[in-house]
Amino acid sequence: MPHEILKAVSEKEADLIVMSTHGRSGLAKMLIGSVTEQVLRTAQTDVLAIPPKRGE
Repeated sequence: MPHEILKAVSEKEADLIVMSTHGRSGLAKMLIGSVTEQVLRTAQTDVLAIPPKRGE
């Protein structure tokens, strides 16, 4: 999935990627992983990651 997102960004020549997060941390994040995190680590353009509202 991250590969497809980065491919689309390249094809569209986007200046910014905006993604939401699930707000996971710790062990859950390590075991499940995060598409947003993978995009953040590998993107050649800016990424805005939006966390969930508190209490959700």
